[in-house]
Amino acid sequence: MNAKRSSYVLIILSLAAVFMLAFAAGCTSNGTKTTVATTVPTASPAVVATMQVSVPTTAAPAMTTAPVSTGQKQTIKISGSTTVLPIAQAAADAYMKDHPDADIQISGGGSGVGVQAIGARTVDIGMSSRDVTTDEMAKYPSFVVTTVAQDGIAIIVNPANEIPYITLDQVKGIYLGNITKWTQITGANVPGTNNQIVIVGRDSASGTRTYFDQTVLLSATPVKTMLEQNSNGAVLQTVAQTPGAIGYVSIGFVSKDVKALSIWYNAQKLIAPSIANVKTKTYPISRNLYMITNGQPSGLAGDFIKYILSPDGQKIVADQGFVTLT
Repeated sequence: MNAKRSSYVLIILSLAAVFMLAFAAGCTSNGTKTTVATTVPTASPAVVATMQVSVPTTAAPAMTTAPVSTGQKQTIKISGSTTVLPIAQAAADAYMKDHPDADIQISGGGSGVGVQAIGARTVDIGMSSRDVTTDEMAKYPSFVVTTVAQDGIAIIVNPANEIPYITLDQVKGIYLGNITKWTQITGANVPGTNNQIVIVGRDSASGTRTYFDQTVLLSATPVKTMLEQNSNGAVLQTVAQTPGAIGYVSIGFVSKDVKALSIWYNAQKLIAPSIANVKTKTYPISRNLYMITNGQPSGLAGDFIKYILSPDGQKIVADQGFVTLT
């Protein structure tokens, strides 16, 4: 009995020894595996670069060109002067043809509307055919005004009128109601009519109206019987359809449907409302055309204005009948 018990004890001790040896070997193996598992791979240069780009910046440089290659649609709104409008629309059509991601939406309303809209930040660019006033600049100190073209204001009559030319004093007399019949002006006559003058002008929101009133009427108020129109095109159409009418439009709108009068001006010279005379500053009713932004033009708005100032853009200005800056 004792011999059997001793044999059992011996067997148990032998198994315990084997177990301890196996345990020790297992610990050594596990330690090696742990070392391999916890080794951190070195990041590749590409991974590092990606991580750096993903960190947001707080002082990104101002965008000066439109990122049209992103594939994302970009939209800007432009409103204001009906004089500047054909330049802006033609330039926008050409620009969007080359930049399919750009959406440039343009509307008129007059220079006053353009100034108010850009001041209220409801548009990205305001168009104006008059200077921004001192009061407007004080109200909107962030305004940046960019000259994009030049223009002259043509005095137009119906082609039936035999008048050969006109003076600025005569124009002033007509619009202030002091001259009411064409027969009061030497050489003027509208056959088949009573020669009553029909005065056509622009509405109060018009930059052309503001410039005309200041320059020709010397800030006097035109006669109340003046027919107010809301665009150059409307003035042109009214004069073309009314034998006794007189009006004023941007030279970019003059057509064969009306008669644009030369002005008998300084030192007894006849000055025609032509591009050449506006460019040389000899035509007396000349002005600049503007685009207005809040702050320096940037992004798509900045790139679009930059395009209008480029040789391609200035060619569009000329093609529309206006005067380029160079």
